[in-house]
Amino acid sequence: MRKPALICIALVFVVSPGTVAAQSSGVQRISNFASGTAGWQSVRIDKKVPATTFTAKNIQGVPAIQAYARKSMALFTRPVTVNLAKTPILCWRWRVNDVVRTANIANKSGDDQAARIYIGLDLPNSAISLGTRAKLALARTRGGNAIPDGAINYVWDNRFPVGTARNNVFTKQAKIIVAQSGAAQAGQWVNERHNLAADIQKQFKTSKARVTSIALSSDTDNSGETVTAAFADIHLVAANGKCQYR
Repeated sequence: MRKPALICIALVFVVSPGTVAAQSSGVQRISNFASGTAGWQSVRIDKKVPATTFTAKNIQGVPAIQAYARKSMALFTRPVTVNLAKTPILCWRWRVNDVVRTANIANKSGDDQAARIYIGLDLPNSAISLGTRAKLALARTRGGNAIPDGAINYVWDNRFPVGTARNNVFTKQAKIIVAQSGAAQAGQWVNERHNLAADIQKQFKTSKARVTSIALSSDTDNSGETVTAAFADIHLVAANGKCQYR
């Protein structure tokens, strides 16, 4: 099933009230699923596509959000405010029961992932072409002003090697970075640490981007497969700081 134009243009969409403010302690917590999901909201993008379900669960002793995707697509999202100068490193842990076996991020018909973390961005005009600005303006007339200028997508892929970075097949404003690949670590919690500020600079050629949102997803609307993923301990730390998994 082809993704609707709104997803093709932006991929991240925020309707939740409130933000997570940057903290001065050198650590900014984005999620605390042990205490609940306040500030997060499930967003169904296309009413014709079944929605991935998101459930708070304790998985192998880790308080997490579990995403269950069966021929489905949805986002579990919240707005955030981040000081990338102080906390440029994005940390999280995730777990999948399997990869999406028939997915292929190089094809529009294969744009599915067992697990994704989307970072929505506000970009300076110098980082957006006139044509892209026009497309974004059109999308916002349909989907609202919360649609971001661009996005970094960290994905658990099925075929491309870790470190692969490429444009989303629908829009160059959504950058895909393969953080994990293959099913060798399926069923296990895997810790991640990525220099978000450096990734934004490399992919969008700007140091003036502003993080506006974060979203979690498990996406199988194209492949029709069934997968389960879980996400936990999403936070940012200083450049020389250690990730702090609870």
